[in-house]
Amino acid sequence: MLRHPPSPHTLQLPEFTLLTEAEVLPAIPPSGFIHDYVVHALKQTTSPLCYHLLTGLGVLATTCPLNFGMTYAGTLRANIFGLLVGRSGEDQKSTAVSIGRDLLFRAAAPLIGDYPGSPEGLLDSLSRTPSQFIPMSEFGRFLSSAQRGYFEPMKALLTDLWDAQAQQRAKANGKTVRVDDPRLSVMAACSLPYLEKYTMAEDWTGGFMGRWIVMYGQRERVDPDPAGDNTMTEYLTSFLNERALIPTAAECKGLSDPARRLWNAWFEDVSARPLPDVITGIRARAPTLARKIAMIYAWDWRKPTEHDWYLDEMEIEYAIRFIELHIKSLIGISHAIADSPDARARREVLDVMRGFGRPCDLGDLIKVLKWKKRPLQETIDALVEERAVTKDIVAGNLIFRLRTPTEVRNLEQARWIDTPWE
Repeated sequence: MLRHPPSPHTLQLPEFTLLTEAEVLPAIPPSGFIHDYVVHALKQTTSPLCYHLLTGLGVLATTCPLNFGMTYAGTLRANIFGLLVGRSGEDQKSTAVSIGRDLLFRAAAPLIGDYPGSPEGLLDSLSRTPSQFIPMSEFGRFLSSAQRGYFEPMKALLTDLWDAQAQQRAKANGKTVRVDDPRLSVMAACSLPYLEKYTMAEDWTGGFMGRWIVMYGQRERVDPDPAGDNTMTEYLTSFLNERALIPTAAECKGLSDPARRLWNAWFEDVSARPLPDVITGIRARAPTLARKIAMIYAWDWRKPTEHDWYLDEMEIEYAIRFIELHIKSLIGISHAIADSPDARARREVLDVMRGFGRPCDLGDLIKVLKWKKRPLQETIDALVEERAVTKDIVAGNLIFRLRTPTEVRNLEQARWIDTPWE
């Protein structure tokens, strides 16, 4: 009988972690398109293995028929939003996305969508082609635009499209653009500093970012001559083309009995799992994401093209293994997600002070941060109150210094000892 891996809290994982390729390997199925796609992608680039697994799932999801889905707290569709997180220029995030994009373009070019320039343009595009795969190699640019307010309506629209909700808009000429069955999958690449700068805890607990499947990896393999190996390209292209041409899918009746037992045990585990505060919303979101992935695996293994069918133990097993990678990735990036703008500002100042590696004055910080004096002074004062920073007068100048972890710990212990109790 299949068993999903122990949850992160039973494994006693470090607080901040990246996915290793050894951890990702058990989440790759032994056969099917996803298995073969990952093998193909590994021959093209040294991007982290987790990037290829997520991209392959997004590409395959785009070929599902419009009626493909199941009942799970409403009607659930198989489209996904994927986010590859890593170092800028080091982990080849965009390369991993482009491998999937190019393969789908060869198989079914109309399914490739363009970078959304506006909500209106995206709806117009979906009205012509309801199923689309949109690659975003610079997701940081999207987040930056949304921060300024210009793309805020786009975030709201994408949230609705993740739920596959019908959309419509009235045009200036009085006509209406309507999309009854949108099936949008997005595969985006982003470096961690952009997530730190442009998202906060509220975005991850249940908002826009809570709908994204995150893979937080780092490149481990090295290839001095990544010329690529296209021996599997024709086979994979043919498979995607065949799947994209299937007009309808048989109805999913739910879970088989063995799948239900496995699912219930994992669901209870996730619901009770201790998680960092900024990502506690994953308790509610992870099961929905896992069901989407299970449906994609069922589509990979050709079940929905036959008679009415059930999600079986194997689909649930590999969906759980995959979503556990997502949960670990969120734990890994949680240290970079701030609770509020003030918390983000304090973190930026601390990072700059660590970079100096020495005591500094207000002028040093202004040169690097490019902030105005008043908000910087307010942030420094807050850090002094938090006992993270000290301030001293040296040769007539006000100097700031980071406290060491030992100093902070000793201060906290002294504070509790000296506190009077009634």
